Amino acid sequence: MKLSDIGEFGLIRKIRRLSSHSSSRTLIGIGDDAAALRVSSSALLLATTDMLIESVHFDLSYTDFYSLGWKSAAVNLSDIAAMGGIPRFCLTSLGLPSHITAEQVLDFYRGFNALLRVHKTALVGGDTCASPHGLTIGVTVLGEATKRGVLTRAGARPGDRIFVTNTLGDSAAGLELLRNAPSPNPLPSGERNKKRGGYQSGIRTLIGRHLRPNPRVELGRSIALSGCASSMIDISDGLSSDLAHICEESKVGAEVAGSSLPLSPALVEQEHHLRKPLLQYALSGGEDYELLFTAPPARIRKLRAFEASITEIGVITRGKGMSLVDDAGRKRPLASSGYDHFRPGKGRPQRASQRMVRHSPI
Repeated sequence: MKLSDIGEFGLIRKIRRLSSHSSSRTLIGIGDDAAALRVSSSALLLATTDMLIESVHFDLSYTDFYSLGWKSAAVNLSDIAAMGGIPRFCLTSLGLPSHITAEQVLDFYRGFNALLRVHKTALVGGDTCASPHGLTIGVTVLGEATKRGVLTRAGARPGDRIFVTNTLGDSAAGLELLRNAPSPNPLPSGERNKKRGGYQSGIRTLIGRHLRPNPRVELGRSIALSGCASSMIDISDGLSSDLAHICEESKVGAEVAGSSLPLSPALVEQEHHLRKPLLQYALSGGEDYELLFTAPPARIRKLRAFEASITEIGVITRGKGMSLVDDAGRKRPLASSGYDHFRPGKGRPQRASQRMVRHSPI
């Protein structure tokens, strides 16, 4: 059986079945954004890991090392945010080809640690080794949560409303613009990023959303502790794919109102420079690292009291399958159209890899 026959998520499901004998201390194992492990009667250890591989997840011809370090931290911190947890410690492993310089590695860690400081997370160890075939980055983040304050993908119920934070599609549009940018380094490292050069504000905004995403750690924690949400995931593979993960683990369907998807002014401003309809960036672009969550109608009033950008985009339904609903109420099937490493035509360069730490209770 070829990997392309079953795809990335089919492979994960098979590994999950082979690894079903979990410890009694495993509250959440394979199938979610992070594993949740009991360390005491009230405390949970959260653990997540990711790999980023040159020419698969990033291209050094238009990604500077400071931004690469920042993003490598962000994709893992976002997993902890999706569980409603607090990131505490981080470990890294680098496979370094011979052409990489010491200064480039240090610039990577300048960006990496800059984001860790924002979220009071410490780099505590890791590994480095030679790589014959490009730069490889492995990151593990350990966080904490309480049993009451952890969210999974399995809690959505029919009638729950679907919400997203901030805006969608910016990162995918930023990547497209970045590939066509006249300068190979539109967001220089450190303090130099204040030099704006000749880029229009909207272009800088979209490229920045791709190269240096901001994980919603504090907001994820607040949502979890409020008791408003029934399930949550971060948007790494694209809205349609990540909503499909919630539907699969919760055994429900979903309807999404296309006109409700939040688009940033920068994305709308650059529409004439982009190759696809804006709706497609929002549905399947990926790497926004926003939060996608569900909430029962009775808790929506409390949710709206949050001082944050949160948009209702749809409703959870009975049965299976997802639909996209237009303004006239017409429905059409909404397919999971995000990234899959192994299916032909589903891969695309420079995006975050699918987490192996997944589970279903989830």
